[in-house]
Amino acid sequence: MSVACCRIITVGDELLNGIRVDTNTAWLAEQLSGLGIGVDRAVSVGDDETAIRAAVEDTLDGADIVILSGGLGPTQDDRTKQALAGLFRVGMKRQPEVEEAVRLFFSARGREATQVNLDQALVPEGFEWHANPLGTAPGMLKRHGDVLLFSLPGVPDEMKALYEGWVAPLLAEERGGQLVYERRWYRTTGIGESDLFDRIGGLEDMAPEVSLAYLPAPEGVALYLRGRGSDPEEIGSRLDEAEARIRDAAGSCLYACENLEIAEHIARLLLERGETLAAAESCTGGQIAHSLTNVPGASRWFMRGWVTYSNEAKEEELGVPVSVIMEHGAVSEPVACAMAEGARKNAGTDWAVAVTGIAGPTGGTEEKPVGLTFVACAGQGETVVRQYHLGEGGRMRNKTRSMAVALDLLRRMLEDIDPHEGGWEVHR
Repeated sequence: MSVACCRIITVGDELLNGIRVDTNTAWLAEQLSGLGIGVDRAVSVGDDETAIRAAVEDTLDGADIVILSGGLGPTQDDRTKQALAGLFRVGMKRQPEVEEAVRLFFSARGREATQVNLDQALVPEGFEWHANPLGTAPGMLKRHGDVLLFSLPGVPDEMKALYEGWVAPLLAEERGGQLVYERRWYRTTGIGESDLFDRIGGLEDMAPEVSLAYLPAPEGVALYLRGRGSDPEEIGSRLDEAEARIRDAAGSCLYACENLEIAEHIARLLLERGETLAAAESCTGGQIAHSLTNVPGASRWFMRGWVTYSNEAKEEELGVPVSVIMEHGAVSEPVACAMAEGARKNAGTDWAVAVTGIAGPTGGTEEKPVGLTFVACAGQGETVVRQYHLGEGGRMRNKTRSMAVALDLLRRMLEDIDPHEGGWEVHR
């Protein structure tokens, strides 16, 4: 049994000139994968009728499903409908139900629809359509032989609403569920992509139906495990074998068997223990607090944060002794330790994390190069400090990785894992 083949075309000059990033393709591909539908090609084209028409014509050959996104707005630069009408040599037909929906859309907002807005009701002849619950451009479907050709708005919220409410149910009934039966996510930190691959090895020897994707980022590597086959029980068994191999290979660097940010994992741990946290930051500039407070309900366990970028701030806000800074420098183990302990004391929390380092690209010396970072975690009766050399990979990379190693140190202490294990290029 073969996998249904889908191709995605995103439309818009803004996708080609760097103004906007194409997030629609990534979202659609993930959703389609869950239906057992593979994406074998994705392209972006500008707001040009000839280019859109050529892309669709080329993409139809060999596809089972084609999804266009974009170019359905009411303005002059939106040319997708015209391109489709030209490709299939049909005219436009006004759909009274769509026109009425457009009028109601504007009336509900205290406005009157203009003729340009009402022209959203024009749909190429022979196309099916579906009302847009969040906007005025309807979704469209052309059945071209055995190919399903969908056209959706480019606005992400509108595209997602139409996909979930119309496209997905239709695909699940007509084309989905052929091979993919299960997907699993794993999240690691403190280990690089190549090291993980060397430890895990290829999974092809286990079963050709099982595949593993490595998705590296500065804060860690996400692993996406997928199984395909006609027997759900067999695929589940194969995935269990692969998961055991992943767990063994990643060891303590594996923090979640789901697609979970490390800050979300920290939140769960603190809530389970009924404990609280504070943060003191220098080189990360508030990135630790930002990641933690991105978790809904953070006020239940995250009490306070400081960005003590200057020496004076470290002294005045956290009580770091002037003598310690003078003797060891702001980027040092004693200062990181004093920052964490000062934050915990001042906030009255069970735990505190602290980070101080040289993010770069300037500020480094031979003794203290760019990327040198100290992270500390203070708990009840113990403060652990670790030193890292994160390299010269860029300021934002170093800030993000400093955040990750600080939170991983906290995670290890909360889970009673040796806090001196793991980490990128650990010095001690």
